Amino acid sequence: MKKTLRYLIPILLLLGIFAAIAITLKRNKATAEERVYQYDSATDSIAKPMAATPSDAPAAPPAEAATMQWTGTFDPHKETKISADVQGKITRVMVDAGSTVTTGQPLVQLDDALLQWQLKGVDVQIEGLEADVNRYTILAKADAVQGVQLEKAALGLKAARVQANTLRAQLAKTIIRAPFAGVVVAKLNEAGGFAAPGVPLIQLVDIGQLKFTINVPENDLRHFRQGATYAITADALPDLSLSGKVVVVGSKSNMANLFPMQFLVQNPDRTRLKAGMFGQVTIQ
Repeated sequence: MKKTLRYLIPILLLLGIFAAIAITLKRNKATAEERVYQYDSATDSIAKPMAATPSDAPAAPPAEAATMQWTGTFDPHKETKISADVQGKITRVMVDAGSTVTTGQPLVQLDDALLQWQLKGVDVQIEGLEADVNRYTILAKADAVQGVQLEKAALGLKAARVQANTLRAQLAKTIIRAPFAGVVVAKLNEAGGFAAPGVPLIQLVDIGQLKFTINVPENDLRHFRQGATYAITADALPDLSLSGKVVVVGSKSNMANLFPMQFLVQNPDRTRLKAGMFGQVTIQ
């Protein structure tokens, strides 16, 4: 008897558990059926709300405009290393690094003492030849001298004048002047040094205008047009409003398969924006 009860009790427990699960499932099904909407063709044609039409649906918010940016650098509009056209000893350097100069302003003076003396000698020669020409002209009219003497004096006077003009041109070259307005970024020699053609003396840059250069992939070339103006910002001067005009559209890509794009930018006060700064061109 005890052995039978030992097997009967677990079986009864399992049956009770299964019965409880079945009752719970039945109740959940009834609850779900009450909540589920049952379609009735007789009544639902009036009671069922109509679906919203596309015109009644709320409008989707407009998509934000895409912003495209390319990073580049500012370079001087003009930059040169100035050297002398003639050789000579430097007697005076009239500017320093950081000096602002104008077009034609003297920068370096070379020793011109020898040329000055040569010019004075030629001037004296010219005075004598002019006197000879005047005298021979009067005598030739009176048939007192041969016309050939007058011709030689006139030719000598022309040659002396040519020599004088040559010396004056050489004297002008002893003063080295600024070829354009800009800022001296380097003084490469001092008074007492020696100048010669091809030896740099002054490095000059023009930052009144700057060139802003970016490199763009081929798919972005369509966003730019020759001669058009675009907004540009300098990383170091975010409050400075700039615009650049496209002056160069690269016709050949570089090693990275990017095309150079160059803009001409006006420097607001000629000195605030510096060459070498980084910036960005932005297109909405």
